[in-house]
Amino acid sequence: MRHDAVVIGGSFAGLSAATYIARARRTVCVVDAGAPRNRFAAHGHGFFTQDGSDPRAMIATARAQVAAYPTVTFVHGAAVRAEPRPEGFAVTLGSGEELEAAKLVLAFGISDELPVLPGLSERWGASVLHCPYCHGYEVAGRRLGVLHLSPMSAHQALLIAEWGPTTYFLNGAAEPEPAVRAS
Repeated sequence: MRHDAVVIGGSFAGLSAATYIARARRTVCVVDAGAPRNRFAAHGHGFFTQDGSDPRAMIATARAQVAAYPTVTFVHGAAVRAEPRPEGFAVTLGSGEELEAAKLVLAFGISDELPVLPGLSERWGASVLHCPYCHGYEVAGRRLGVLHLSPMSAHQALLIAEWGPTTYFLNGAAEPEPAVRAS
């Protein structure tokens, strides 16, 4: 079936986009694999009128509201390929099914690739956190740490120091760059 738009990602950004497309009386298909980044967190923060709410409940409510528009369809699955076509885009799903649309919205966010460290994945979203703006307020004043995983890790350590005393764990890396050591 051809749609006016295909939205890849059925969490906050994707459902917001689908809402406005549907309100414009356009057909929209939301493709969602059901694995939002915040699925490990008990509470979401910084979202207008929903601060402290369960992210899964927020998504369920938004999905129900979007589903009320007759021009919206949902496909559970993963988009594995998207390619431009003269008349828009073709999206291939993991099942092999192909969707066509005039417009394509990529709202799938990012995926966290955790290093293999004992206990890390079990603590992800509880005491091991990815975003100081989402979780920093709740841990402010506590001892915090940043594990070096990329050149940006040192900058993250400087950033979260606003929330509490921070230790930068080099994780086998060389010394931090001079600008970071000077801070």
